[in-house]
Amino acid sequence: MSAEMAAVPALSAALSETSTAANLRLSTLNLLNFTEPPQASYEFDNIYSSAQWQQKTDWLRRVLLDVAPDVLALQEVFSCEALQQLTLELGYSHFAVAENPTLIDDHVYQKPVVALASKYPILQSNAVQVPQAAANALGLSHFSFSRAPLRALVQLPDIGLCNCYVVHLKSRRPLALAQGQNLPAAEALSRWAACVQRGNEAGLLLEAITEQWEEDKLPVMLLGDFNDELSSPLLQILVQSLQPGEQQPAQIEEMKLQLQDGWLLQPAIPAERPATHYYGAKGSVLDYILLSADFTPLVQRQWVVDQHLRQPVFAVDGYSSDHALVTVQLQLR
Repeated sequence: MSAEMAAVPALSAALSETSTAANLRLSTLNLLNFTEPPQASYEFDNIYSSAQWQQKTDWLRRVLLDVAPDVLALQEVFSCEALQQLTLELGYSHFAVAENPTLIDDHVYQKPVVALASKYPILQSNAVQVPQAAANALGLSHFSFSRAPLRALVQLPDIGLCNCYVVHLKSRRPLALAQGQNLPAAEALSRWAACVQRGNEAGLLLEAITEQWEEDKLPVMLLGDFNDELSSPLLQILVQSLQPGEQQPAQIEEMKLQLQDGWLLQPAIPAERPATHYYGAKGSVLDYILLSADFTPLVQRQWVVDQHLRQPVFAVDGYSSDHALVTVQLQLR
């Protein structure tokens, strides 16, 4: 399977496409083990029955038809072909994945991937590579992303070409430590190792995005499951801005790249921000849509679909997702 699963249209043809829509919707959703039976995820017996799979895909269809996003970032994808077919039936004629999911034997998937479905042309797509010079500078010469981020070059109406990134940063699940070490604080260290991995992923992803932006100066959007809140010191690097008085001449243009949380760009920001994930009764905002300054005047609103989390009906939501779907609506010029 190639990184771009759908045929890439010619650039000239893509540029000729027009849209009469007054707005553009961007969404992100963690699909929670999107694995078509008889394949399994993680464990050999972790397989959806036909009825469970039907319920899961029916739920996804309903949500997408209701929200009608134009560009859709997806995480925890194992069955890429099934997802491409489902989204194609809903009008997403362009689809890309970062890489192939890892299959550890005949039917057990171990490592999911991220994907992008779009109603507008995806002209290029690739897995984001670790920027090696930056990794070396941080003493991380052998670093790798826990799940490769996806970069897709998308042709959007009115906006034009845009670099769209899909990410699923390292979870809070502890990382395994090297065997043979008898460490009294092993459990705490393994949890900290997961945090360090997530922070390094955020920093090196920002470096990769910046390097690409320096090359093409295109608008940037970053969507996905960040597995932490943006207020965390581990993720603040993604949205840090230069403070007044710190701008050097060469940095003034770079300010255009400063990524901003779509929620904070709304003309009227609601008093309470809805959670996108729950651990027991505690809600957290883990899923974000970050936008470069090109989009700042275009943001109309952001909202979530979270009924399946707050008031689930098992017959409908039992195999849906453990994350809310997050959507930002842009007003086209």
